[in-house]
Amino acid sequence: MYVDDPFLRPPTKIVSIQARLHTKTEPRLKPAIDPLSLLYPAGKTVLMQHLQTLVLRGNSLWIGGLIPPEKLEGLVAKLAARYPVTRDERGRTYDRSRGIATAHLVVFPTAGQIAWWVLTSEGKSGLADPASLDSKVAKHAMACDGHIEFEDYVLLYAHKRDARTVKNARTGKSNKVLKDCSTWTWKLRPTVLAELRTKLAAEIKSLNYGQDECERPYGVRGFLDYQRRRPLFSGVRSQVLALHRDAIDQWSDVRKTWLGRHPRFVQKYGANAGLLRPLSEITTRYLPKMSRLSVFTDMRRTVRSLIVGCDLAADAKLYKALQSSTKG
Repeated sequence: MYVDDPFLRPPTKIVSIQARLHTKTEPRLKPAIDPLSLLYPAGKTVLMQHLQTLVLRGNSLWIGGLIPPEKLEGLVAKLAARYPVTRDERGRTYDRSRGIATAHLVVFPTAGQIAWWVLTSEGKSGLADPASLDSKVAKHAMACDGHIEFEDYVLLYAHKRDARTVKNARTGKSNKVLKDCSTWTWKLRPTVLAELRTKLAAEIKSLNYGQDECERPYGVRGFLDYQRRRPLFSGVRSQVLALHRDAIDQWSDVRKTWLGRHPRFVQKYGANAGLLRPLSEITTRYLPKMSRLSVFTDMRRTVRSLIVGCDLAADAKLYKALQSSTKG
């Protein structure tokens, strides 16, 4: 039988301290995050850098594809039920300490469809877990048949020579050296690069010198202008520079013929007539190295906004069709 003896009770001060300690150590459960409130990257280049960073940090297992916008809501609900894609950074750190995989859901609108990826690390509940429903179709970004692709580009673990400045301890002078290293970078897909080389050769063969840095660039110069506007990751940057080098070599073979057909340009520009921009100018002025970009800059760019945008577009299309039928 319980006897309420006041002398057996702990002092009030101790009780209050115990209560505070209990409150501090007790885990606080956060409300579940709605997967439709997840943000998507602010632009194409930002998306590519975000995917590159996720793979670099160990999230190299992935699934993905393209779907119509109207199917996005159902897909997100299914993926959120299978993988911990709504965890914040603190939660992912805790999961890693327990051997649980980290998971990221990435979506982005492209050409009227939605590109999507789920990237996970090794561990329980990830794509490497045999219990995962998608473990048999999951790909590894390092595998030859598992590279992540987006539009014209492919993400590769590639070799490159990086220019670095080294200070001479004896003389105190700084020297630039090229160091061999390997890293994750985006490159143009081989088929895309082959198509670009074919197009460049056709422009040169037709002696279409063209114009760059204008509203509508065209010709050889316009072709090269468009290539300089690509996301300049180190792999893409090297390929764009190689296209410029090929263009200069090939154009030098036909430049004399072009000058013969355009004497007024020779009179106006003299020895500079029909020249392409030199590589030194291209590298210093037009091909800056990629810097770190903010991924989520607009809190309105959520998965839900993509779904709502799809609904609005569908409504507008239906309204336009009804108007046309009424007029008819």
